[in-house]
Amino acid sequence: MQEREAYIALNMVQGVGAVLVRNAVATLGSAAAMMQAGPAALAAIRGVGSARSETLANQLREPDWRAEMTRAGRDGVQLVTFVDDAYPAFLKEIYDPPLVLYLLGDTAALGYTAVGVVGTRSPTAYGRDCARRMSFQLAQAGITVVSGLARGIDTEAHFAALQAQGRTVAVIGSALDVIYPYENRKLARRIADEGGAVVSEYPFGRQADRQTFPMRNRIISGLSAGVLVVEAGLTSGTMITANQALDQGRAVMAIPGRIDSPAAQGCHRLLRQGAKLVESLDDILEELQTLPGSRPLARPAEAGQSQDSATPARPEPLLDEAERQLLETLGDEEMSIDLLISASGLPAGVVGARLMGLEMKRLIRRLPGQLLKAVRR
Repeated sequence: MQEREAYIALNMVQGVGAVLVRNAVATLGSAAAMMQAGPAALAAIRGVGSARSETLANQLREPDWRAEMTRAGRDGVQLVTFVDDAYPAFLKEIYDPPLVLYLLGDTAALGYTAVGVVGTRSPTAYGRDCARRMSFQLAQAGITVVSGLARGIDTEAHFAALQAQGRTVAVIGSALDVIYPYENRKLARRIADEGGAVVSEYPFGRQADRQTFPMRNRIISGLSAGVLVVEAGLTSGTMITANQALDQGRAVMAIPGRIDSPAAQGCHRLLRQGAKLVESLDDILEELQTLPGSRPLARPAEAGQSQDSATPARPEPLLDEAERQLLETLGDEEMSIDLLISASGLPAGVVGARLMGLEMKRLIRRLPGQLLKAVRR
């Protein structure tokens, strides 16, 4: 079994993800070795243990990866595994990247600078207009518009990018053979046919459910240099995407709305916590150009080509006293939130609010194990 075949097979096993496979490669040397391992070898993998090893060994015998690859070829679906050259480098940076991307369209669409445009499924007329206008202008500027093909803001973003004859990528929360929502299947086909891509991490047959949508949100933000929130309620799934963007070190931007509109409450909370306020395309371009390691607005630079000379100096963000105290307390250490609260002497509520702002200003980042670390400029 080749390594890419092992990734396709492992992606079909319930409960196996990037973190477990990464641990398996570190222990056994390859994903292919994991597929061929017995219970004793699997038990040595971090995250498996003796209690789970027997069950996992049986699960690894089940996936018919050959049939999956045959069907993909028949349906015109490209399988891009984590070990393939075509796998987007930007997505590899996140903590739990998909093992496999099922893709309709052009894989090159995943290699450009992108902005995720997300929002509620029930937007106001104002929200629809903002989503259309910003997505159209982003696409005209050569930036790929990434969204989730859902009703509402997502649909407006995809349509506007296509109208601008630009690129758009749809990341869906179901398999490619059961695209959801049903009414957007023609839109998905158009995206794939007009230079964009429709992407899923799910094997054929997987229906959308409450679990798949939050999972797909990390891919939307993972493919993007920044995420623009157009309209979102306080409990909206869009807020999950914004939080994941923060965890991944992406920019978070938001469009203000009416103060009496429930659809604007999520955006206003993000703005209070330090998100970039967006009133025009220029605000987005300014934010993208000030990101550390900014990607170009056209094709990614050739390997080995430096972009330092083209990246403007990033302005120093304004900090309040509590934010400065938290950064001084962190220093060069990695701390849990509880330890940071104790060491700083600040109230827990103040620390929680300031940490969100510091993440949005890209001055701290979250590490595996719920640890925090300051980002040195």
